[in-house]
Amino acid sequence: MTRLDQLKPDESARIVAIDGEYELRKKLFSKGITEDNIVRVISSYGLITFEIGRKTFAVGRGIAQKIRVIQVI
Repeated sequence: MTRLDQLKPDESARIVAIDGEYELRKKLFSKGITEDNIVRVISSYGLITFEIGRKTFAVGRGIAQKIRVIQVI
């Protein structure tokens, strides 16, 4: 298991857990960022930009460190 901020561009992973306080998890869930989603990293320079399905998201490195993932091939 690794964290979202450790993935490189074009790597994909499944979200297995979102650590952090309730408000952070609630905010991410309301945007559609939840456990079991498959994410593909677009850019990891500055903000971590990734997509889930056809939606694109960008989060700061601090938030990305709280999103635990397992890489998929």
